[in-house]
Amino acid sequence: MADIPSTMRAAVTRDWNDIRVEHVPVPKVDQGEVLVRVGACGICATDLKIVAGVYKGNWPPALPFIQGHEWAGTVVGLGDGARGLAVGDRVAAENHKGCGACANCRRGRYNLCELARTKDNAYKLYGHTAPGAFAEYAARPTGLLHRLPDQVSFEEGTIVNQGALGLHAIRRCRVEPGDTVAVIGPGLIGLITIQLAKATGATRVIVAGRGPRLELARELGADGVVDVSKVDTVEGVRELTHGRGTDCAFECAGSPSAVAAALNCVRRGGRVGLVGLTGHQEVELDTDRLVLDEIDVYGVRSSPNAYPELISLIGAGKVNVSRLVSRVYPLEQINEAFEAFRQREAGAIRMVIRI
Repeated sequence: MADIPSTMRAAVTRDWNDIRVEHVPVPKVDQGEVLVRVGACGICATDLKIVAGVYKGNWPPALPFIQGHEWAGTVVGLGDGARGLAVGDRVAAENHKGCGACANCRRGRYNLCELARTKDNAYKLYGHTAPGAFAEYAARPTGLLHRLPDQVSFEEGTIVNQGALGLHAIRRCRVEPGDTVAVIGPGLIGLITIQLAKATGATRVIVAGRGPRLELARELGADGVVDVSKVDTVEGVRELTHGRGTDCAFECAGSPSAVAAALNCVRRGGRVGLVGLTGHQEVELDTDRLVLDEIDVYGVRSSPNAYPELISLIGAGKVNVSRLVSRVYPLEQINEAFEAFRQREAGAIRMVIRI
């Protein structure tokens, strides 16, 4: 790693709502890690909450801190014992892999790692509890990195993290060829879930939302849309399914009303994937309907074991993420990018920092 500089540019959160681009030391590479030259890093809603201090003392545990957890780049150096990657490999990064030792990790459900419930420093959630990728370089264990094909840009690679969450939702709810699917909330995850449902063989995908994103949803494969500013979500979905309801519904909006709508727009014996977070708001449920109609409800957290398949689908052109990149900013304009995303300027879906 003789050509690697000793310092790098990084966007450092010095205080709540105070991000500054500074020169900091390039991270050291530990056993089994590689050094990656970051190409691009996306901004997500969690980043807005972290910088605002919503999770202070937890995400991050202390300031100053480097955020950024949805990113892609090029391997430029190998640590001792690093296997499976080579200098020059283009990669997209997961932000954690669990402890590897608890019961859930041993089952492959590292998204539910028990160590994550503690403040044990052995558990690293990069961009949340350990330094992130709003920086020129990042050191990561090889197990967190997945090769990107040449035809997938780094900007597109920043979407793999949330796209993999959509794929995990599809898997959890067992979407099959011939299914009808409702997606409530055409945000980034919802717009990817539409495409994943179609790629899995769903014959009809209905999207409920409002505004210009409904047209984008159609462009990306939605067969029908429900404008919730004009029509009740459940009534609209049932009208488009001749009163039957869909086989599966995904709640991607993160609101109590969207949760209730998802539960009520599926058929008897249907499946519901809850992808969004309501912020612990109360949700009214008709549990009798869940029991009598045997509705399966699945919580969907993170993206375990989903990166390779999603990257393959993007590389093959079966999932279009380029249409979801709203704007690209240089690192020096990260504060402008955060504010533009916060205000949802021009219907922003994915703001990307090119580094």
